[in-house]
Amino acid sequence: MNPFRKRTGIFPSYFTGRENELSELRDIYESTRQGAAEHIIVYGPKGIGKTCLLLKFQDEIKNIKEVYPVRIPLVEGNFDDIYSLIVDKCADALHIKVSHFWDKIESLGFNIPMVAGLNVSRNIPTTSPSVAIEKILKTIYEELNGENPVLILLFDDLQRIISDTGPSKVLSILQSALVELNLKRMNIMFVATGSHDIFSQIQDHVDSAVRLFEPYELKPLTFNELRDAVVIPAKKEGVIFDEDVIEIIFEISEGIPYYMQVIAYKCFDEAVGSKVGVKEFEKAFPQSLNILAQREFKGMYEKSTTEERKILALMAESDKEVFSYADIKSDSNLKSEPSNLLKRMLEKNLIVKKERGKYKLRDRVFKEYLRKTKLYKENGTFL
Repeated sequence: MNPFRKRTGIFPSYFTGRENELSELRDIYESTRQGAAEHIIVYGPKGIGKTCLLLKFQDEIKNIKEVYPVRIPLVEGNFDDIYSLIVDKCADALHIKVSHFWDKIESLGFNIPMVAGLNVSRNIPTTSPSVAIEKILKTIYEELNGENPVLILLFDDLQRIISDTGPSKVLSILQSALVELNLKRMNIMFVATGSHDIFSQIQDHVDSAVRLFEPYELKPLTFNELRDAVVIPAKKEGVIFDEDVIEIIFEISEGIPYYMQVIAYKCFDEAVGSKVGVKEFEKAFPQSLNILAQREFKGMYEKSTTEERKILALMAESDKEVFSYADIKSDSNLKSEPSNLLKRMLEKNLIVKKERGKYKLRDRVFKEYLRKTKLYKENGTFL
């Protein structure tokens, strides 16, 4: 049985590392339990392991007396959708009928859009969104058992509900509600995950929100953590990865768990005599790139403009990792001034800014994809 995962958001067969991150979450929980609620947003690029961290933390605390963790995976949509999501997921986690919550909420004097299948014709509450969230969470908290219960809300992919409303609105609403609830001695802890740029968005719009929601950047796995994540589950299934292969996987994946899992998945399939050597890796890696291309890379490239592709080609074909603004501007293939191009490419997560005036491709696996497919040569972008 292949112990590796080829999709994001799925808990791995073997969880390694993240001790510092889990320790931080435990400290915030302990502070909340003692009456000084704290809130955190864990952010980082796609595939860095944000969802797995939430799942691990939820699993650690779910059996602690008077602690109620509720994971709320967010979906693309308006902020208004969050009302039903909170009620639906809390009702499920607390084993309470959804209709019971809605009856109590309606008794407070306002209506909320209902979850699908119950009632979709209700109006958005006439009260302010922050008051609506506050009253909903108060209603839920009052259903908890114990003298000093702790409600832990685990919001996954916060950026999905801020795309149309902007971080200023969403974080201001949540900030107001949580402050009021905590002042009323309700121990409610808010933990969210977000995209790599979510905190820069927040800082650009809501300085006060930054003070309430502690930022925590999730870093890639170290070499030893990645080695354990590959070697231990593979060995359990009777397959040995050569040390050279582990080093290659670490170098190419840059410690990003999702890439590591996809690459190890295909390597495991290609194992010969219960062993994965460099030869097996070289056979498996193009298959790994194909999986990533179908899910992400191909779509990213197709959404780029002709001029943006020229910059991608320049970065992919060069042995340099980091490019200065002057390097890009001097490219003879480029017909446009690159400032706006680079800004759009940053927004699309095609490239990342290392420092002022310094840029690189978003990651090494994406660079390998561009190098091997050479799509920019097929359409004449780079000759």
